Amino acid sequence: MATNKPAGSPSTRRASAPRRDRRQALIDAAIELIAEGADADISAAAISRRAGVAHGLLFYYFTDKKGLVGAALADILGTLAEHQGPRPHEESRRARLEGFVRRHVEFLENYRVAYSRFAREGVLGDPEVADALNDARAKGALQVARLAEVEEPLGTVMTAAVKGWVGFLDRTADEYFDDPDFEMDQLVALAVDTLLAVVEAARRLS
Repeated sequence: MATNKPAGSPSTRRASAPRRDRRQALIDAAIELIAEGADADISAAAISRRAGVAHGLLFYYFTDKKGLVGAALADILGTLAEHQGPRPHEESRRARLEGFVRRHVEFLENYRVAYSRFAREGVLGDPEVADALNDARAKGALQVARLAEVEEPLGTVMTAAVKGWVGFLDRTADEYFDDPDFEMDQLVALAVDTLLAVVEAARRLS
């Protein structure tokens, strides 16, 4: 999530940066601090210092810190949705699913701590953050279902099956990160085979 930065000294860059760059700098700083773990200072003052902008700009752009955290989450989820989409060379169903799994795991590896704090720890305990995560999960499940060529509308059983598989994928990725003997190709094959089995079982039960 790099931001284009004009040349010059840091103070010159801050003084001359377009407003969008200052807003993005605050979002990037919030993500960085959240990713540093539970002990990191994610106060409005700390985020502003990390971003290198005046403290008051945070409240100008986001009203309060919760607004900034919501924007940071939206930024992460937008990156995820864009990153894990299918590529033109992935012509078969299996190729598209394998590509999805690889890119999803790559995303988790790059944003592991921040994503975990949002998705599992519930940063700030904000209901709006929880709603955004639930909406993203629903969209992600639909994306997976379409890649798996599941008929729409999904129905109750198929929706539960695909959402459950997404959770399985995230936990399996944790094992991959923690176990050096667990190879990416093994993870991809396991995840895709499991999804296809889950989809077939859900079809039989629907």
